[in-house]
Amino acid sequence: MYVLKTLLDILGRDRLYLSIQPEKLEFKTCVVETTLLIPHEDVTRSKVDLVIRDIETSGCVKYPVLIDARSFIVLDGHHRLEALREIGIYFTPAFFVDYARDYVDVYPFRKDIYIDKSSVLRKALEERALFPPKTTKHVLIGASILPSYTKVEELENPVRSRKPTVIPGVYCYS
Repeated sequence: MYVLKTLLDILGRDRLYLSIQPEKLEFKTCVVETTLLIPHEDVTRSKVDLVIRDIETSGCVKYPVLIDARSFIVLDGHHRLEALREIGIYFTPAFFVDYARDYVDVYPFRKDIYIDKSSVLRKALEERALFPPKTTKHVLIGASILPSYTKVEELENPVRSRKPTVIPGVYCYS
């Protein structure tokens, strides 16, 4: 519940996606306009380059980026997101979860930085600053993200193969 309180404190009721019911996106893999996504961690150049090579070699993005359905904060997949942006692809496969629910947990990768869900939300939304790379580890309890193998061609024009949702810039299979 403290996640919702934090979101209300930061965004206010009007800006919080109250009209969006997270359960409509929850556990779905969609294609999302990258401009809608809000990172909370920085990336390393070498890892982005590695992901770019992987995408260019395979022609697809193997795993979707993990996204909070309420705030559109990137929980996992910052390097994939940055690699797609650098390639010039402005859509990314995204797997939505409800960060306010107990099945999503976060752990620190670094001992010098305190991490909990509120600190992730505040860093992304309020401070608009990024944690250093690989600061957080998000874990889904009782759920897992399956590979989507989303083809680059589908990311270049998702309207062809997916239907728009009630949220502009988000396309899911019907």
